[in-house]
Amino acid sequence: MQKKIAFILLLITPFWSFASEDKAIEEFTLNDQQILLASEILDTLESNHLIKKEYASIRHESFEVFIDRLDPNKTIFTSEELVSLLSHANGNIDLEKDLELAFKLFNLYVSRYQERYQRQIYFLNTAQSESFDTPRSLLRDLSEIERLSSLDDLNALWIDLSTNDVIQLMLSGNTLEEATTKTIKRMDNQLNYFLQTRNEDVFNIFVNAIASIYGPHTNYMSPKNSEDFDINMSLSLEGIGALLSSDGLYTSISSLVPGGPAEKTESLKPKDKIIGVGQDEFGEIIDVIGWRIDDVVDLIRGPKGSKVRLEIIPSTSLNDSETREIEIIRNVVKLEDQAAEKKILSFKRNEIDYKVGVIELPAFYFDFDAYQKRDYTYKSSSKDVKKLLKELKKENIDGLVIDLRNNGGGSLYEANALAHLFLGRGTTVQVKSSSGKIQGLGERWGYQFFDKPLLVLVNKFSASASEILAGAIQDYDRGLVVGTDTFGKGTVQKVDLLSSGQIKFTESKFYRVSGSSTQNQGVKPDIELPSLFNIDEIGESKLDRALAHDSIPMASFKNFNRVSGYKDILKQKSLLRVNESPLFESIRVRKQWQEDNEIEFLDLNFQSRLKQKNKIEAFLLSNQNSLREKVNLPTYETYKEFMEREDDPDILDINSEILGEAANIVIDLIELKNKPLLAISTKQDNDESYLIQYQ
Repeated sequence: MQKKIAFILLLITPFWSFASEDKAIEEFTLNDQQILLASEILDTLESNHLIKKEYASIRHESFEVFIDRLDPNKTIFTSEELVSLLSHANGNIDLEKDLELAFKLFNLYVSRYQERYQRQIYFLNTAQSESFDTPRSLLRDLSEIERLSSLDDLNALWIDLSTNDVIQLMLSGNTLEEATTKTIKRMDNQLNYFLQTRNEDVFNIFVNAIASIYGPHTNYMSPKNSEDFDINMSLSLEGIGALLSSDGLYTSISSLVPGGPAEKTESLKPKDKIIGVGQDEFGEIIDVIGWRIDDVVDLIRGPKGSKVRLEIIPSTSLNDSETREIEIIRNVVKLEDQAAEKKILSFKRNEIDYKVGVIELPAFYFDFDAYQKRDYTYKSSSKDVKKLLKELKKENIDGLVIDLRNNGGGSLYEANALAHLFLGRGTTVQVKSSSGKIQGLGERWGYQFFDKPLLVLVNKFSASASEILAGAIQDYDRGLVVGTDTFGKGTVQKVDLLSSGQIKFTESKFYRVSGSSTQNQGVKPDIELPSLFNIDEIGESKLDRALAHDSIPMASFKNFNRVSGYKDILKQKSLLRVNESPLFESIRVRKQWQEDNEIEFLDLNFQSRLKQKNKIEAFLLSNQNSLREKVNLPTYETYKEFMEREDDPDILDINSEILGEAANIVIDLIELKNKPLLAISTKQDNDESYLIQYQ
């Protein structure tokens, strides 16, 4: 399901109220203005999108997406009623009638939602302790189930969902009475916010279902959402600096704004689920499970200097009952907070001192307003990096790491300008427009500002402009790319004004100088390093209807021949260090354990779930203590002590470990260049020995 994205900036403090069971939502109806606007949106997409589609060809798929967005977990509609309703969409193409059908489907959704609420509330008010010790189970990912055929089947599923909600709260330390009360309160909150649905919301969901068929980065923005989008782009308002997404139940962190308050805490991570929001030091944590994403955003926004508390389920959690509270001081996200920074890592090998420079670049930024005003003190990533390189040169560094981890992109111009600091003149990226025209972007003139050994460090959250820079460095064979596969966003979006709101659509596509697109595939590292995240669950390829990877003819470019001949031996040397690292080993063990103990079904028996929870906690504690013993740190006595480890000054940092390994790879490259390689015998699967020879 395509996820709706929002940005956290300002604060409004609504409060929940109990919804009355007999309060009904009035029926939603289509109006003439919406019909005209829908036609305008379709005309814009059919004429301007990179991928040419006509509504006739995507009509049925649009309805499927619309239903999936209303009911992603298949808990509202039966298969039989959808077959009946959607049969009306088999006639001649008529946008007005399709819109009417969409509103009819939504009205059924409203009615069914209220029925579900009433049945679940009745169950929770009458449930006894034995209700939570049943032999039943519930599929963890309901989006994978077949749609149920009858209301009786749906009713049974609703009871199972409520049972699981109560058990989850009991596992978090609540009594049965507390858990049922909180679950009822949560459902009342959800219904109360559901009752605030507006007529325009129905329209927005349907036209965005149509837009999503063109790709995950195409969407219609209402006047209110357009205003929020403009604010997002300016980064001018106050908040925590994070992008949120919603799957219909949970609001989760999509990404963090570089230099924003959330990123600076180092406690909030992508894919963390937000389940509660509290204001100031002692404000009540309001449960936000099932809330509209814009309401969650409004709750998190707030004035500079104020405090917001988020209750989250960490992305790395092996147990959904594991929650953590994070405090964030709201602030204005400023351009200077995203500025590139440098440091020097010092090493000693074979009695030789090495200095490896590191430039951390959180975003490809460019102060366009200052530039337009001819203020030549304007800030840009390329200007700042060039200044830092001058300083590092004076320090006489031996090599350089450009850290693009978590850099989600930014200015294409800046990516191009940065590449030329290391490449000199030449094409850095190719762009294919919706007309089919291919244009190479680069510098016809210029010189290589930095020519020493170079490594670009990336991860799964390195996207767009980051992938252009990393891809150019790799294609030119100017330096190494190290880390994990990158995100895989190789498209460019444009925003056009409509008679009401705006439409954002994909207008062009990036290609590397090698001709390969970064789209969907990303940039594959020359040397892979361990990741704390399961990268298979992240990236453009995981987004519904992401544009495909493809290729175009190769551009003309220079081959520096700096690293290709050394990659095999560099991989070997890095692997030896990685295998010897207690921290990397701990991560491998944890990932393997999680894979071996993956939970597909949720047991609806409290005692069984408690045993499962205790098993997970025992493993996590043992895994952490084993690591700490290996590095001579004191162990944790209890799982609770381990969970409160943020206050521990001896926390082992995976990010620092990865950066250190990247620097070691740079030194490996320097040593190999100083000692030319004569021969390498590749290690075989059945051979424990391999030979490295030097001149």
